[in-house]
Amino acid sequence: MQGSDTAQKRTRPLTSSDESSLLQRLTEPVPLVVLITVVGLALRLVNLGARVAHQDEARVAYWIYTYSQNGVWYYRHIIHGPFLMQVNSIVFSLFGANDFTMRFVVALLGGLLPLAALLFRERLRPSETVALAFLFAANPVLLYYSRFMRNDVILGVAMVFALGFLVRYFDTRRLSYFFAAVACFALGFTMKENALLYVACWVGAGVLLYDHRLMLKRVGNEGVGAAVPRRYRIGAVRLMEGDRSVMNSVLKALGVGLAAVIEFLIIFIYFYAPRSQGQSGPGLWKSLSHPEMIPKVLVAATVTVGNNFIGWQGHADHAYLPYLEHLLTTLKVGALALCILAVVGFVLDRYSGDRPRDIVAFGFYWGVASILGYPLVMDIKAGWAAIHAIIPLAFPAAVGLALVFRWGWEAYEDHDDVSLAAAAVLLLLVVASAGTTAYSTTYQHPQDPDNQFVQYAQSSSTHSKPLLHTLERISRENEGTDVLFYGSEFYSSNEAADDVYPVESGEGGEGWFARLPLNWYLETADAQMASTQNASALSGDKPPIVIAPANVSTCSSEDSTAEDIEGYMSGYTRYEFQRFSYNSGCTVSTTVIYVQNSSLSS
Repeated sequence: MQGSDTAQKRTRPLTSSDESSLLQRLTEPVPLVVLITVVGLALRLVNLGARVAHQDEARVAYWIYTYSQNGVWYYRHIIHGPFLMQVNSIVFSLFGANDFTMRFVVALLGGLLPLAALLFRERLRPSETVALAFLFAANPVLLYYSRFMRNDVILGVAMVFALGFLVRYFDTRRLSYFFAAVACFALGFTMKENALLYVACWVGAGVLLYDHRLMLKRVGNEGVGAAVPRRYRIGAVRLMEGDRSVMNSVLKALGVGLAAVIEFLIIFIYFYAPRSQGQSGPGLWKSLSHPEMIPKVLVAATVTVGNNFIGWQGHADHAYLPYLEHLLTTLKVGALALCILAVVGFVLDRYSGDRPRDIVAFGFYWGVASILGYPLVMDIKAGWAAIHAIIPLAFPAAVGLALVFRWGWEAYEDHDDVSLAAAAVLLLLVVASAGTTAYSTTYQHPQDPDNQFVQYAQSSSTHSKPLLHTLERISRENEGTDVLFYGSEFYSSNEAADDVYPVESGEGGEGWFARLPLNWYLETADAQMASTQNASALSGDKPPIVIAPANVSTCSSEDSTAEDIEGYMSGYTRYEFQRFSYNSGCTVSTTVIYVQNSSLSS
C-alpha cells in the first residue's frame, strides 16, 4: 500500500502551486547568478593570451613593466588612470609579464560584473535579476573588451558596483554598503577620466527620475515639493523648529558624509600620488622618510591631477555624425537584441503596472545619454565606447528578456503551445545571436580587420605568436645586442630613454612608438635593442634579429625599407608581421623581421 502511494505521488500531474514553486526555484537569483558568473569568468580567461597585443595594450603594458622594474610613475591623462598601472605592476612582479597576465585583471573584473545584479534584487524581479546577470556575462562587446587591457570595462564594473551598493544602502540602511559604494566610486576615478561622464549621466537621469516623481505625486497645489518624500519634508520642518533628535540625525549624516569624502580622497591620492624612486621630485614612498615632501605629493595627486582631468579631452575635434554612426554600428553588431529589449523593457515598465521602477528608467536614460554623448568626446573611432551604453541599457533589457521568459512560462502553465513556441524562439534568438557573435568576434576572428570590434591599431598577424615566442627565446639566449631596427621610422638616438616612463608621447626615443607592439614582447624578454639608418651597417656582423619596415604599394616612398638591406641578409629567414590592421598610405603596417637561421635551429 505504501509503495502504491509512493508511485501515485511520483506520477501525479503538477498542480499550479507545484508549477509556481518550480518557477521560483528556476529563477532563484543567487545560485543562478553565481553560476552565470563562473561561466562568464571561464569565457574571459580561456586562451586569454592568444591574441597579439593591440598597440594601446602594448604601450601601456610596456610602461607598467618598466615601472615594476624602476618604480618611476606619474599621472598623464593620455595613459588614463593609474589603476591598471599600479595593480598590474604587482601582477607582473608576482607572475611575470605576458599577454595573459597583462589582461588578467580586466578579465577578472569583467567576469565578476554579473554579481552586481544581486545588488539590485530588491528593485528587480528574480527573473530580471538573473537576466541582468546573463546580459552582463554574455554580451559580445563586453566579452571582447573584457579580454583587452583597457580601462573601459573595469570602469563600467566599478561604477555599476558603486551604484548597486548605493541602492543596497537605501534598501537596507546598512552603512557598510554606503562605504563600499564610495570605495567603488573612487576606484572608478582611478581607472579612466570618463568617470566624470558617468556622474554627468547619473545627474541627468536623476533629474528625469525626479520629474517622474513630480508627475506621479503632485497633488493639488503642492507643486515641486510633492516629489520630495514626506519624511524629509517633515524632518525639514522639525529641524527648523529646533528638534534635537532631527539635529542629531543631521550631524550624524554630516559625519558620515565627511568620512565618505576622506575615504574617497585616501583611495584617490594613493593611486594618483607620483612614484619617483631613484629620481628627483616628490614621490609617495619617498615621502614616508621625508615628511617635508608630503605637501608636494598631495598637491601633485590632487591639484595637478585635477588640471589633467580638465585637459583630458583635448583631441576630440572631429565631426559628430561619423563617430555616432560608428558607435551605432558597433551596437548593431554586438548588442542589437539587447537594445531592442531595452526599449521594450523601458516602455512596458513605464506604462504598465502600478508605477515605473526607478532603476529601469535610470538605466535607460543613462544608456541613451551615453549613446548621444560619447561621439562628442571620443578621440578615435573605437568599439570600446559602446561598453558605456551597453552596461546601463542592460537594466531595461533585463526586464524585456525576463518578460519573454515569463510569457513562455505562463504559456506552459496554460498549455498554450503556440505562445510557448513563440517565447522559446525569441529566447533562442537572443541566446544564439549573442553566442554566435561572441564566438566569431572574440575567439574565431579576434584580430580580423573586418571585425567591428577591432580597432585599427590591432595587429592583423593572427598566426604570429610562435614567431614572437621565438624572438623572445632568442633575446633571452643571446649575448650582446639582440635586435637591430633599421630605417628612419624605427630609429632612436637614445635607446635608454625608453626605459623610463615618458612624460608625454614622444619624449622617449623617436622610433619607440613606431615599433609597437613588438617592443612590448622584446622588452619583457630583456632584449638589448639598437637602431640604425645606415644600410651599410648591416654588411658586417649583425644581431640575430633585424627588423625593418616593408616597402608597400600604399606608400610612394622607397626610403629606409627592407629592400635597402635585403642583400645583406644572407643566412637569415624573412618573416612579415602586421603592426596595424592594414597598411594605410605611408602608415606602414607590414614589418619585415629577419631571424638568423642558426638561432632558429638552436
